[in-house]
Amino acid sequence: MMKITMICCVVAVLTAPVHAGKVYQWRDADGRVFYSDQPPPVSGVKERQIRPNTVGNASQPEAKSLSVAKDEVTLWVSAACEPACSQALAILDQRNVQYEVRSVDPGNEQSMLAFFNAVGTMQSRPPILIIGKQVLKEWNSPMWQAALSKAGYPLPKAKK
Repeated sequence: MMKITMICCVVAVLTAPVHAGKVYQWRDADGRVFYSDQPPPVSGVKERQIRPNTVGNASQPEAKSLSVAKDEVTLWVSAACEPACSQALAILDQRNVQYEVRSVDPGNEQSMLAFFNAVGTMQSRPPILIIGKQVLKEWNSPMWQAALSKAGYPLPKAKK
């Protein structure tokens, strides 16, 4: 009986449909950026759509284009990097890149240490894009587009 229950659980998990999750982004009174899966009780909240990871899932059309890209992608943002941070997020979203957003906060020592360890300097300012071991320390849309293409993330298809 235990084996049947276990098999049913495994089958249910493996066949469950993959749903995109909602993520909410907002800033507090000090300008710090926050992300959560629950809407906060403040105004000025941006809803972000997180797409499911389709790498290795041949039944989905996006899987072929994403399976080439293997490098982890991290975007470092800060409260003071608008509008560049929003533009950087848009580029990643348009290319269906699976990425992690990390926020650097000058008032938080752990945040600053993580930023230094990832970027290798305190002289750079977000947005900073890390693709595998490549660190793009300067916001430059064409350079970022080229780096994403080189990493295997295809350009978005033109709308007709």
